[in-house]
Amino acid sequence: MEITAYLDNNATTRPHPEVMEALRYYQETLFLNASSTAGELLGAARPLKDARIAVLDLLGGSEDADKIVLTSGASEANSWVMFGALTPGSHAVVSATEHSSILSAARSAQGRGHHVDVLQVNQQGLVESQSLAAALRPDTRLVSIHLANNETGVIQPLATLAALVRRLSPAALLHTDATQAVGRVPIDLSGALAEVDLLSFSAHKFHGPKGIGGLFIRGGVSMNALISGEQENGLRGGTSNVPGAAGLAASARLAIAGLDQMAAVAQLRDELEARLVALRPDATVHSRKTPRLPNTTSISFPRLLAEDVIEQLALHGICIATGSACSAGATAPSHVLTAMGVSPDDARATLRFSLSVKTTQDEIDRTIVALEPLLTSPA
Repeated sequence: MEITAYLDNNATTRPHPEVMEALRYYQETLFLNASSTAGELLGAARPLKDARIAVLDLLGGSEDADKIVLTSGASEANSWVMFGALTPGSHAVVSATEHSSILSAARSAQGRGHHVDVLQVNQQGLVESQSLAAALRPDTRLVSIHLANNETGVIQPLATLAALVRRLSPAALLHTDATQAVGRVPIDLSGALAEVDLLSFSAHKFHGPKGIGGLFIRGGVSMNALISGEQENGLRGGTSNVPGAAGLAASARLAIAGLDQMAAVAQLRDELEARLVALRPDATVHSRKTPRLPNTTSISFPRLLAEDVIEQLALHGICIATGSACSAGATAPSHVLTAMGVSPDDARATLRFSLSVKTTQDEIDRTIVALEPLLTSPA
């Protein structure tokens, strides 16, 4: 079926044409193994270097001191952080609204004898300084707080929280899952986020290819190897994903220019919110009063069955998301929303809309037209 309106960009984004060209070239033409002699001589390893440089430019890192280790994506990088940064019996702190890849890795870490505190958030979805201060200990080894939430778009006050970590637990490493933030808001690891030690990202969230992402590692930070082997400076072995790296390099370069377009994306998002609330004045826009990603809105519509709405829109080629997660055949309320104090019923009645630089006015209009009878029909 043809996609007529795509407003699920926090799940994945449409690759740029330049990304697809880079993928095809290194998949079909210069398809050599980057670690082979022929691959090295003929330039098959070049995209690996290009990707690291482009990502460091996008994040404001230092090409001389910092590392970008390429992985299959942010979930792998997140798991690696929870395994690779902790020492036996050490203490870690994560927030309750982290991506499931962090929370599941944290549970695994607890099973291996590590001590993990889970920070609660306020009703706007923010980690508060006093909560973090109460959780930090002299022996805290790792603090992981995401930069922006994938469901609500909430942007954490990471610079403030980082300063607190440095003051109260100076030996701790600070990790942020920046998957949803990269390419959507400016990130400066040499400026406001200079205290961040580790940062995860995925290319397909900023119009790059699926199956590649990475971990930023601050100069001087030591990590245990994820996979034995010579690739990625001995930190992640295995045949290098050269086509993916070429696509990542292209998408990272385009994301730098695309940051100037995010104000227009925010205007479209605000228009969408206003029109939806006009249709249903009893709707609740989550975290509306706190800084959010310019592309994201999460809205609860009382008495709505969000899963049914998603299915009806899909029949029209319209893609959005819910505030719930399917687990073992049942619809469970979002852990993000429930951590914010949203009731299970309202969490199940939540729709998430996430735009991109490719979103058009026509897509907004189509979505509103399709949603109107679903939102305004009698319960």
